[in-house]
Amino acid sequence: MSQPARYDAVVVGGGPAGSAAGSKLAAAGLKVAILEKEKFPRFSIGESLLPHGNSLLKELGVWERVESSGFMRKYGAEFCTADKSRLRRFWFAQNLGPALEYTYQVERAKFDELLLDNARESGCQVMEETKVIGVENPDTATMEVLCEGPSGPFKIETGWIVDASGRSAFAGQFLRIPRKRPQKNRRIAIYGHFENVLRNGGKAEGHITIARIKGGWFWLIPLANNKTSVGLVIPSSELRDHGKKDLEEIFAQALQAAPEVADRMRHSNRLGQLKATGDYSWKFPTFAKRRIILTGDAAGFIDPIFSSGVMIALKSGIRAAALISHAKKEGRGLSHWDRFIYTFQVSRWMHQYAQIIKVFYDRAGFEVFMNPSPFLQIPLSIARLVGGETKLNSFDKLRLLAFQWICRLQKIIPIAPSIPSLR
Repeated sequence: MSQPARYDAVVVGGGPAGSAAGSKLAAAGLKVAILEKEKFPRFSIGESLLPHGNSLLKELGVWERVESSGFMRKYGAEFCTADKSRLRRFWFAQNLGPALEYTYQVERAKFDELLLDNARESGCQVMEETKVIGVENPDTATMEVLCEGPSGPFKIETGWIVDASGRSAFAGQFLRIPRKRPQKNRRIAIYGHFENVLRNGGKAEGHITIARIKGGWFWLIPLANNKTSVGLVIPSSELRDHGKKDLEEIFAQALQAAPEVADRMRHSNRLGQLKATGDYSWKFPTFAKRRIILTGDAAGFIDPIFSSGVMIALKSGIRAAALISHAKKEGRGLSHWDRFIYTFQVSRWMHQYAQIIKVFYDRAGFEVFMNPSPFLQIPLSIARLVGGETKLNSFDKLRLLAFQWICRLQKIIPIAPSIPSLR
């Protein structure tokens, strides 16, 4: 093996978190290598963006390209019961203001390639079809990253590693950091892309639809070119209970019990095979070492019900790059304070969504969620969070706390109308 090339920073993974981190590090003058195990464009799930993430795309210099890429505009979101008994729509303009009127539903293969191309143009050396196997001298200024590429094994020497490897969580596993699980119940998602799924009319055409069923939910995300992402989220235990049934049978059975979704898909055609992913909701207790930072899904994975994944990936990637750039200028690794603040900030973003997600899965909580009241302007604060606002003010936090207590009270006193299909 030849003498290893030297880079200031190595980014493991070329998804949104890795591309964001790489772009910002290169812009700060660092020599950066992005190591991506797959060849782009490649399929990825998680197509729905949030309006408060628009500013991050503008900061990275890709917003104009996103606007001109033909993605489906998303002006809001809708939540319903799969038996058609309840429907609630959020319009971003009404709750977030005209500056955040819309964002996009994106096909991730195209969107992620756009971000990775931007990292290349920013100065990053992008190595696709390159897998990271291990690290020698981890968390030191002379780390050697062991790689396997199209031409065989090789090494890269670096002083910094940004783990943006997604849910494979390369660094966390390599460093043997134990995982925490905010949600006790594990879930699995079964999903695919379909053509000719019935859509809403007007500006609501681009709304993501979340259809609640007992124990889980369906998503319908309208994409460009008459394509729709459809997924089913159910407890992992249900998959075991189905025994030898395959994904198609489980999906079809759930569809039969969900007329709202079944009617929309009556004339649809599936594009390719259904896929499945499980082990929802976990995170590491720390997201940073002295010279290794975990970003996006490599730090923790939050249930995607409110589409927060891409935004948290971008925010954490940008934040990680800022920390590294500052520490490198001072000729040091990350301090205890740097590591604490970074972990605290990213954990707080995840925690805010985890709290509202917990309410969504609770039957009483969902009954309150689907019957908004102007009381204390609670719906406004919920809409701000659903729209991707992570810097909640004191009033928002108090309103969301009041909302959680009202949801608990719903279990004792029926404040909101019950939803029989969820009982």
